[in-house]
Amino acid sequence: MTSPLGRVARLVVLFLLIGTAQTLLPQLWLPLGYIDGMMIAVGLVALRTSFAGAVWTGALGGLIQDSLAGGIIGLHAFAKTAVAAGLAVLADSFAVRGQLAEAVIVATATAVEGVIVRGLLLFLGWPGAESTTALMTRAGVTGLVCGLATVGLPAIVASWKRRRRRGLQWH
Repeated sequence: MTSPLGRVARLVVLFLLIGTAQTLLPQLWLPLGYIDGMMIAVGLVALRTSFAGAVWTGALGGLIQDSLAGGIIGLHAFAKTAVAAGLAVLADSFAVRGQLAEAVIVATATAVEGVIVRGLLLFLGWPGAESTTALMTRAGVTGLVCGLATVGLPAIVASWKRRRRRGLQWH
């Protein structure tokens, strides 16, 4: 059993790695910019933890994203906190079962977070709000990646472990 401080430290390191990857990978290949890795992490944690844990997770993930990406500090922190709180309430009110359901919920949460950010940017008169097409593309791609990561990746790892146990080689 790990201490609460140990869990927080692991979450901070995870968010720093995700935020750094989310900032740098689109420079290698632009379509990777449509994957909101921070929202995947925040969404999955928010669906699996308490309300307070979800709020803190959303705030931490958003602040790390804001500090690494630049722009208005606190914008994504507010949006991710609001979305994480909504996800925690949703998870408390309804039985969210299965990784596929979580992936669909994370995709929807990504769209909601994008709408909140877009609304705040328009309210503040800040140029450069995402278009609706880009926002929906980001939500769809993020949901797809979340589904692949939570459903497909464990299946691939399990298959690999079975082959290793049986001594079969990859051809």
